[in-house]
Amino acid sequence: MSKKDLAANLAVETLKTAIVLATLLFISRFIEALPFSGMPVLNSAVTAAELLSAFVAAAAIVVFIKAGLNARVTVDELAYWLPGAGTLLNYLTGLAAVLFAYSAFQAVVFPFIRDFEWVYQSLFLAATLFLLAKIALHVYGASESVSRFLISVFHPYKEAQPQPGPAGDIKNND
Repeated sequence: MSKKDLAANLAVETLKTAIVLATLLFISRFIEALPFSGMPVLNSAVTAAELLSAFVAAAAIVVFIKAGLNARVTVDELAYWLPGAGTLLNYLTGLAAVLFAYSAFQAVVFPFIRDFEWVYQSLFLAATLFLLAKIALHVYGASESVSRFLISVFHPYKEAQPQPGPAGDIKNND
């Protein structure tokens, strides 16, 4: 497949994901405007809008991660100079999903763990640090290949041709 086709496939996948996420955002905002949105569910602290918004957020996270998985092969082929670019994309989408999930589920979970909010925060901190470490190790492992690519782009190798100097000796023009 040509680079142009790969870029077009990636653009289609990105646009498709953006449309689905925008639709889910609209659904979430619509839920908040419904007349029963303030009705307590499960206990008096969790409302129907918060619970339904948590379900919509879960769907958004699934869509986002699925889009990252679908784009993995395309990103690997487009970013040939970065070994495992698709894997790096998956780590980044996972990190974005964890950060989104932290705030998305907080309103539904906190009423049930009143004195143990630190457990919720610690779990998300551990997941975030794990993914950050995976990203850093992946970038570190690929740094030589990226460095070689950048050097070849900014200073392409030019074969030095020895030329005779004014006295007839050979001098190198590097």
